[in-house]
Amino acid sequence: MAITQYVIVAVLAYLIGSLSGSLIIGPILGRDDPRNGGSHNAGATNALRTGGALYGALVLAFDGLKGVVAVIALPLLVAVGPPAGMIAGAAAVIGHLYPVFFGFRGGKGFATVLGALIAGLPLTLVVVAVVFAATLVTSGYVGLATVLSMWGVMVFCAAAPFYGLAAKLFTLAMSLVITYTHRGNIQRTWQGTEHRFDKAMWRPSR
Repeated sequence: MAITQYVIVAVLAYLIGSLSGSLIIGPILGRDDPRNGGSHNAGATNALRTGGALYGALVLAFDGLKGVVAVIALPLLVAVGPPAGMIAGAAAVIGHLYPVFFGFRGGKGFATVLGALIAGLPLTLVVVAVVFAATLVTSGYVGLATVLSMWGVMVFCAAAPFYGLAAKLFTLAMSLVITYTHRGNIQRTWQGTEHRFDKAMWRPSR
């Protein structure tokens, strides 16, 4: 019975994750499909890039809320144990990356991962904030900051005795996922062609 419940949680979480914020909010605000411009994905960063600050902020909130709802609400709804929260979070992220409702072309997943962390592992947000900020102000690369902050969370969870196996596996899996979805950013950073956010740097590049 428990296995069936976990499967139900995963399927429902995937469907929640498939509700792409940019592709739902965009038409309401009169914005074009962000997948047609910028980095050609449906994430919050590209929504900001192609449609402005309000659009980007609303998409960020929407996509983050998907992770929160999946982790908190679904295990309660299906009445299954705590590991289901991490399963739901991972499934929601997969839904965000490959949304069944939008041709399996979604975003890069970071906002939904953050929502899952807020709901299930809130202490890790300190690690995200510290690593992300430190990387951004020293390098100016948002993609690099995103990837390193996730690996920081993984290391923190792996070392922390108060986190169980489900949390450790979730953060490891999400670190790998975020690295994969940002592989283009990493490659461009290595080649020196990645866009640098100079205004966020402690000492702007010249």
